[in-house]
Amino acid sequence: MLFFDLHCHPGLKTLFQLQNGSQVSAWSNLSPHDKLLGDILESQSSLKMLTQRANINLICITLHPPEIGMIDQVLIGLASLLGYPKVLYGKRLDQMISKECSYQETFYQELENLSAKPRDQDQIADGKQIKFLTSWKDYDQTDVNTLHVVFNVEGGHTFYDQKNRVRDMNVVLANFDAFLGKKFKVLYFTPTHLTPNEFITHSYGNKLLSKGNMLPKGIGITPYGKSFLDHVYKKNILIDIKHMSLVSRRIFYRYRRKYYPSMPIIASHMGFVGNYWKFFSQDVKLPKKKSYGYKVKWVVGKGVLEDCAFYPLSINLYNEDIREILASKGLIGLSLDLRILGGKEQVGTEVKDFYSHEEYELLTNIDPEQRIDELFEAMEKNQIDNGDTTINLLNPEPPEMEDIQAARTEMEEMLISTPQLEKGENYRHHIRLVLNHVLYLYKFTKDEGLPAPWDNICIGSDFDGLIEAVHCCKNSMDFADFADGLKSELAVIEPDFEYPLGLEISKIVDKIMYSNAFAFLNRHFRNDLE
Repeated sequence: MLFFDLHCHPGLKTLFQLQNGSQVSAWSNLSPHDKLLGDILESQSSLKMLTQRANINLICITLHPPEIGMIDQVLIGLASLLGYPKVLYGKRLDQMISKECSYQETFYQELENLSAKPRDQDQIADGKQIKFLTSWKDYDQTDVNTLHVVFNVEGGHTFYDQKNRVRDMNVVLANFDAFLGKKFKVLYFTPTHLTPNEFITHSYGNKLLSKGNMLPKGIGITPYGKSFLDHVYKKNILIDIKHMSLVSRRIFYRYRRKYYPSMPIIASHMGFVGNYWKFFSQDVKLPKKKSYGYKVKWVVGKGVLEDCAFYPLSINLYNEDIREILASKGLIGLSLDLRILGGKEQVGTEVKDFYSHEEYELLTNIDPEQRIDELFEAMEKNQIDNGDTTINLLNPEPPEMEDIQAARTEMEEMLISTPQLEKGENYRHHIRLVLNHVLYLYKFTKDEGLPAPWDNICIGSDFDGLIEAVHCCKNSMDFADFADGLKSELAVIEPDFEYPLGLEISKIVDKIMYSNAFAFLNRHFRNDLE
């Protein structure tokens, strides 16, 4: 059985040291001895892991220069000082924060690091190699010694011009085209990420770091964003909705349906909210208007499996999102991040979310659909007002006590090493967290009278993306055992599940782990085969 991952970061860890030839290899497995931050910074999909076993020969590798707003955090500085100089080197972080090293430079440094040959100390078995595909014809399913790579790019900031700004959109598009000029196969582009950008308002997605300049600003899609989306689609590259704000997604769906209806939607590394966005106003709890936007809370809802929950923040997919993706014949990559899968909170507890002033007030308007239509019409005319996108760094509003205490608790949890668990109860529970999402997707289609989604789901792990991976699949070497765990647990669940699955369990798991992605790439790159 072969395995595929729609979204992983084997090159990210190479970027946080001086780029002088001594930086960690993309082939290297990292195992810091002091266990600061638990297992968060340990390698989860190094090129060595991806090639070590003969079961992964096709992958979608994410290229992503980390944003300044992510790097310039107390936690990152702390890690660089207290035991992770091999991974996070202070002088290099200073270079990136000061813009001495631009996003474009960092982007090509990551590409170069991924292209570098393994070093002797990496101890790579003879015959193992990596091939960056320039034509889909070059993919050989039978060659298990070669890791065949297609790329995706995460974050429109990657292509900013001088000083990490958009002074001239033509320069941004030229930077994008310069990368495409290298002829690598690129499957999709994620226009926004975890900090405010010039193109599309992002959804709050804080994983480990403090809030600050990672909070959403503005509203929807800017004229720059529309220009970028048009350019990307005309290059036959797909758009990934991950990290788009809820308002941005709703505008995007209108745009894609009207202008690019044949282009399927990618949702690369996701979980589900477990609810409809039409209930936003009645479900939101304790909204507080702050100087930076709105702070709100959501109640964690129970899953379709009684011991599971959903992560209710709008970085995840609502039911209406799922409907749009399936109607486009798109692909949903399931994240293996414990938080995104609802594994960090108990049902009935409250979790925080953050929105810009403009987007929250739209979403709680008496007629949000009309306002979305108005924004879409303005975007068509390049007349959209993106609202207040400024970030007050000089006089920030002090955090509330509960936020300070929550940050302290989170740091304490990360300072504790997470042992490699045996296949006990916790292992099984994390298998069920994944299946909770798989079965919810299926139940949604049955409830809505839609075609079964078995062709539209795969794994988008986000390995090496600073996540806390589920214990049932801590890294890409676990894929085979993980697949067996899915089959075994699905066999236990199936007899009592609300609907017959309509497909053999082994076929469902094979589709999720490889076959769907292969078929999807085969369709998308079909011009290479003609």
